Amino acid sequence: MSELQGLQSRIDDLRAAGLRVIAISPDPVERNRKVVAWLGLGFPVLSDERLEATDAFGLRHAGASPEGRDIPRPASYLVAGGRILWRDLTDNWRIRPRPDDILAAARSLPR
Repeated sequence: MSELQGLQSRIDDLRAAGLRVIAISPDPVERNRKVVAWLGLGFPVLSDERLEATDAFGLRHAGASPEGRDIPRPASYLVAGGRILWRDLTDNWRIRPRPDDILAAARSLPR
């Protein structure tokens, strides 16, 4: 959840850079709704319980949860016009890009 809080702490800068933040989580809709309210997020957290978006992006990490369930690999994308312009992808759920890294990537893209 700290990555969500980090994004929220820089939401104005992200928006000023022309970004729209959307998070996708394998958690149920109701849990995501509570997280958005609890953290005071100014962006949606969408639910991907059946891992359909996860599979569409090729992010399924088979058996990687502590309980041995399949989970999404952590990934961040910058998308425009239906094209992926930048991606940060890792196998380690503890490693996420910092909001400053996302902002730098967005600012480096051609306009």
